Amino acid sequence: MRAAVLIGALCAVGAMGSPLQKRVYETDLSIVTVTSTVTGGEQAATAAPVPVEQKQAAEPAPQEQATTVTSAYEYTVTATSSQTSATEVDPVATSAPAPAPEPTTTTAAPQPATTSSSSEVTTAPAPTTSSTTSAAPVTTSSATTSSAAPSQSSTNDDYQAMILENHNIHRSNHSASALAWSTDLESTAQQLADGCVYEHNTQIGGGGYGQNIGYGISAQNIGMMITNLMYNDEFDYFNNLYGEANPDMTNFEKWGHFSQIVWKGTKEVGCYTKVCNTLQNVDSDGPIPFTVCNYSPAGNYAGEYSDNIARPLGHAFYAVA
Repeated sequence: MRAAVLIGALCAVGAMGSPLQKRVYETDLSIVTVTSTVTGGEQAATAAPVPVEQKQAAEPAPQEQATTVTSAYEYTVTATSSQTSATEVDPVATSAPAPAPEPTTTTAAPQPATTSSSSEVTTAPAPTTSSTTSAAPVTTSSATTSSAAPSQSSTNDDYQAMILENHNIHRSNHSASALAWSTDLESTAQQLADGCVYEHNTQIGGGGYGQNIGYGISAQNIGMMITNLMYNDEFDYFNNLYGEANPDMTNFEKWGHFSQIVWKGTKEVGCYTKVCNTLQNVDSDGPIPFTVCNYSPAGNYAGEYSDNIARPLGHAFYAVA
């Protein structure tokens, strides 16, 4: 009977000492049979405090496991924080390869955006332009070209008229006088265009002139290059620069053609369009028109922008279809 009481007491102690968290315990259960002789008023079972079970109830090992679990979660949080910071760096890593497509776009150069190889030169930087238009070769001869060279237009007078019209209509909007045609400037423009190398050269014939170049627009549609690409597309980029003698040149390649076209100090222009079977420095699969326009006196002089580029008068918008 006393043995049964002892076993029940052991079970009760085990239940009371059980922790809230689930743990694995190894319990050594000892059954002790005690035979006692009870006499008088002696209290029995004075030797039954069950020392074995007390040891199991206070095992510290499971508490150490709980601490280990806590630290594991802390590291997990740290790992999560590391991943978050890595994600913040990703845009930088993503933006680094972003310029990779740009060389492709620049090489093909079909974009209306313009560039200049001499934007840092203080004496007449010569901007360039390009076009997405793919024009058919022009084969009609003109009076000023050799028999072996493709012509720049069906009639030279028409070509000159289009050049002057598409310059002067915009110059008038900026209070600049009309340009006149110069055969000398036309001749130096032809020498550069005949070389079929897409680059600036303002030293031919002694130099001293400004220069705009572009490709992809035929001689018959030359107004599209001057008006649509060189003036209209660049007009807004100069909006905040009027009145500045030395404007910020960061975006010069985006407005350098525009500024040369409306430069008050320029009085003459001469252009030439050559159809090149192969135009060096340009990725092209077939013949492509290459246009050179030379200006005198040259524009885009540092320190002289405020005196030579006036705010627009607000004339009606003009574009070549």
